[in-house]
Amino acid sequence: MERQYWIISDGIQAGPFTLGQLYQRGGLGPDTPVWYDGLPDWTVAANLPELAAICGASRPAEPGHAYTYAPGDRYAAQPMQTETPPPTYLSWAILATICCCLFTGFVAIIYASKVTPAWQRGDFAAARAASDKAGLWVAISFVAGLIWAPFSVLFNLMSL
Repeated sequence: MERQYWIISDGIQAGPFTLGQLYQRGGLGPDTPVWYDGLPDWTVAANLPELAAICGASRPAEPGHAYTYAPGDRYAAQPMQTETPPPTYLSWAILATICCCLFTGFVAIIYASKVTPAWQRGDFAAARAASDKAGLWVAISFVAGLIWAPFSVLFNLMSL
């Protein structure tokens, strides 16, 4: 099967197109955002050898013309994210589950496991929200463990 390309032209996503259709369509510039299945991020046409000839680019495009793939909005162009992802708190969540409070620790693990996938698909707000909730549930787990510890000790002493 021939590769299918999606482009963003005048701020509007279009596609899929075959290589031949892109050639016939015209109007493909070296800085036109392009994506195809298997390409991890949006790039510009000049960066793809098979499209460089169509758009007349003899060199790679200038830096700063990068786009990121967002599966939630399948082919929408978004400026590349340059900041670091939020903390997952996964290690703390596991530790809190084992040492402090089983039930709230599981909740912390669930939220912690949502951070990285949300960040990788470009849903940065969801990643930050999941990170915040994971941190909150880790704290709740440790506090619950500290509250429960004296009762646990008393219960064990009384059962002797």
